[in-house]
Amino acid sequence: MMWHDGIDPTAACILEGAERDQAEAMLIESMKEGSFWAPMGLRELRSQRAVPLMKEMLSSASGDLLLEIAIALNVIEDTTEYYPYIIRVLREAPSAYTRLKAAIKLRDFPTPEVIETLFDAVSDIDYLVRNNASNSLLAIHGLEPMISEHKEIFHLIITHTNDEKGTSKKDAAAAYKKAERMLRTLFEK
Repeated sequence: MMWHDGIDPTAACILEGAERDQAEAMLIESMKEGSFWAPMGLRELRSQRAVPLMKEMLSSASGDLLLEIAIALNVIEDTTEYYPYIIRVLREAPSAYTRLKAAIKLRDFPTPEVIETLFDAVSDIDYLVRNNASNSLLAIHGLEPMISEHKEIFHLIITHTNDEKGTSKKDAAAAYKKAERMLRTLFEK
């Protein structure tokens, strides 16, 4: 079920000694080959051996791999230094699923730059990205991360183009911008 549910990133943590070292080495090799699951396991192992390679890979990785490396480095080094890479994933990843994971993860880094990036993502082309960016903004501002509870805003972010209803791309984009403005107003209260 790895393709659907992912891996249990904590599985290697119960290993000791040579077995743990071997698991760590296997995860490092897997990461070199492009597996985005590997940084999750290395994160749980708090692998100091993987840190130099992860830092090197920041310049060439993209999508899920870049996202997971940035998350792992933040955890292993106990820092928030790598959140700009998560922002990059949200802005640039071609996969909507990858962008929505970045939108969710960014709620852990409530900086002005993150907040503005999440506001921008309220206009993402994909509904799930808009939804999760909105939920992250709610969480950052101390509200329950459930945009569907804010009916008027939710109605705007679920807008999609529809030839039968006459909803153009321009109409949908205007709805997303209105949702962004309404969220900003909500947080000013």
